[in-house]
Amino acid sequence: MQGQPIPFIELKETQTQEGMETIFEIHPQAIKMLQSIADRKVAVLTIAGPQRTGKSFLANRVLKRQKGFAVGPTTMPCTKGIWLWSQPIPLNENTSILLMDTEGLNSVQRDLGVDTKIFSISLLLSSMFVFNQLGHIDEQSIENLSLVIKLSENVSVGSEDKSLSQFFPTFLWVLRDFSLDLRGRTPSEYLEFALQDQSNPGPDGERKNLIRRKIREYFKFRDCICMVRPIQDERRLARVEEEDWNALRPEFISAVQEFERRVFKGIPPKQINGTTLTAEMFLKLSLEYVDAINSGGIPQILTSLDRVIQQEARNLLEELKSLYSKRYSDALSKMKPPFDDEELKSLKKQIEAEIFQRLDQKSKEIIDNSKILSMKAELNEMMEQDLQTRLEINKEQSTTLANQILQKFFNTYQVPVLDNVDSIKPSLLVEQFQTYSRFFKYYMEIVKGYSKYKHFSEKVPSFLFSYFEKLILGVQKVYIEENNSTKKYLVQAREGEERLRKTIANQESLLYEIQKERDQLKYEIENWTRETNKQEKIKSLELEACQAKVVQLTSEVQNKKEKNQKLKQDVQNLQEQLQRVRNELNGKRVECQQLLKRMNEDNQSFREPGEEISNDLVLQYKDMKQQAHQMNDFFKRRAMDHSQQSIFLQEISKLQQDKFNEIIKLREDYKQKKQKMKEELEQEKKSLKNNLEHFIKQNEELKAKNMTYYEKYEQAQKNQQHLKQIQQENQKLAQRLEEKSENLDMHIQVIENFTKDIEKLTSIREDLEQKLAFMNSEKSQLVSFKESFPYILKEALKWVLKQNSKIKHAMKSVGEEEQKIIRDCFHEVGINV
Repeated sequence: MQGQPIPFIELKETQTQEGMETIFEIHPQAIKMLQSIADRKVAVLTIAGPQRTGKSFLANRVLKRQKGFAVGPTTMPCTKGIWLWSQPIPLNENTSILLMDTEGLNSVQRDLGVDTKIFSISLLLSSMFVFNQLGHIDEQSIENLSLVIKLSENVSVGSEDKSLSQFFPTFLWVLRDFSLDLRGRTPSEYLEFALQDQSNPGPDGERKNLIRRKIREYFKFRDCICMVRPIQDERRLARVEEEDWNALRPEFISAVQEFERRVFKGIPPKQINGTTLTAEMFLKLSLEYVDAINSGGIPQILTSLDRVIQQEARNLLEELKSLYSKRYSDALSKMKPPFDDEELKSLKKQIEAEIFQRLDQKSKEIIDNSKILSMKAELNEMMEQDLQTRLEINKEQSTTLANQILQKFFNTYQVPVLDNVDSIKPSLLVEQFQTYSRFFKYYMEIVKGYSKYKHFSEKVPSFLFSYFEKLILGVQKVYIEENNSTKKYLVQAREGEERLRKTIANQESLLYEIQKERDQLKYEIENWTRETNKQEKIKSLELEACQAKVVQLTSEVQNKKEKNQKLKQDVQNLQEQLQRVRNELNGKRVECQQLLKRMNEDNQSFREPGEEISNDLVLQYKDMKQQAHQMNDFFKRRAMDHSQQSIFLQEISKLQQDKFNEIIKLREDYKQKKQKMKEELEQEKKSLKNNLEHFIKQNEELKAKNMTYYEKYEQAQKNQQHLKQIQQENQKLAQRLEEKSENLDMHIQVIENFTKDIEKLTSIREDLEQKLAFMNSEKSQLVSFKESFPYILKEALKWVLKQNSKIKHAMKSVGEEEQKIIRDCFHEVGINV
């Protein structure tokens, strides 16, 4: 288990006038540890004994560890004063074990008085007291417990009918390094044998027997455990806590385990005079004992316990009061004020039950029943005063809220303005009733408490009857006014209808004349349109013929131009060809002349004077001459071709002249025809222009006539539309007249229904007033019954208790818890059983 030893009760030496004085103090670490488990019950295990006997080893074994409390091999005590383990050991779900280790008794460093005080405090605070010693029980062992003789001098019960043994813990004597043969006895039998008075006492025999008697007297529940030496080696024995647990002797291990079992099975929660101590009470009791010792007195067990219980009761009472206020405030914070009185009372009962249950749980084993009843009475008085205060505050809040909501309703729930019959719906009363129902539902949900019904019954009925009276009077006034205006309107409608009939007859005759005149104009317009279209068609055909003739002449002129251009091109080509032939002919002539000249030169060069010409030369000459003749013929032909060419040219010139003359002639004909056509066109244009002007003039006259007729037609259309509107208005008037008649009948029926509803509301009001009066009487009876019921019940139960003794006998036959429950039930009605 994690933790460490912490000082619990420290011893401090102070210098006084009388010498050195030892002061006992509770260490702050111990106070903090105990306050951390303030509400848990405690079982206190104290280990005491002579110095250097291994007390701390036993404490470490309870912690399931080898080390914890200081254990050492020297003769100096390792535990100063009283020490606690910093972590409580859980025993069960409600109880923790506090492990205490005391400084060795008979310390060489301290006087006997301090040992006695430490021994006394250890016994008073312990649930189980373990006395540890080495060896068997002998006279020295008895002497080591000689402090029990002085217990009555250092501790006072505070009551004559109580003995110290009732407040002392279970005593467990642990004998370490035990080596005697018990000869069949158990350790418990051996303890009882050793505590018997010796028949042949020695010099101090009587004193030793007194110690034995005191042990038997003070420790009614006692037992013994014998443990052999853990190891045989003396050198290792001094450091036994450092040894491996499994290396120790099995007999020793078994005895230690038996010690642990007896501790955890047999240790009871610390009780004093039937009161089980919590950690907080244990701390306060320790402070009481320490204060008594430091002041030079002795601890008064019951007096100290009473002071602790009273302080615990005061703290618990304040805690419960604070808890009540907190729970009440937390519960109300989740709700919206104001509240119903029954809600506050129910909440008070609910929290009261929780507070009393918590009081019973926390004080069950601490405070006696009379004190619990006194605390409950004080709590009940506080809670009742708090309830009355809250009821008064709630009453003010309820009154304020009820007035605000009712005033807001009165301001908004106004009689509607009824301008005419159309503003009166058949569902008017139903809608007003629904509005009131919504307000009533809202009021009942929001407003709670004293003023909820009081203000409603005082203000709402009178307001509603006044409201509906004004509403019905307003409806009647609107219907009367509407009836009168409807009668006037009917008279005016009849007069207007007669005037309208006369107007319709006049308009119908006027419309007939306009239609007749319109038909005549329409016929004349159609005839004029047909004539105009016919003349336009003729003029259009003549114009198209002239245009076709102009196009034909233009086409012929174009053809002549193209033909003339083609002839010019042919003449130009022939002239070019003639020039090329002339050039070729001149070239040939020059070549022939050159050839003849060369031939002559060659003839002269080949034939020398006096030399005869050979046959070959003659032949060549002939050939040359033949060629010359051929060339001559060629040139003659060419010359002839040239003459033919001249003739051809002359013909071409002649042809050109003819063509030119023909073109000139065609141009003159074209000009004459064109001039003639221009003149004809001019005449046609003048004729068309005259006709067009005449046509435009006639068209203007027709347009003027048409406009006049169109205006008359539009006027006729307007008259016709006006007539239709008048007819429609006449129909609407007739329809509205019928609707007014129907509405009048319906309104009369609605007024009759309103009258019936008013009679029903009046009867409902009377019923509500009767029920309200009945409820008020019932409420007063219930209040009086509620006030007198506890007194009646109390007196009846007292009479039953006096008359029937079986109840008292039955109370004796049940257990303490059942008796407590029955007493609480009677106490709630003020009867102490």
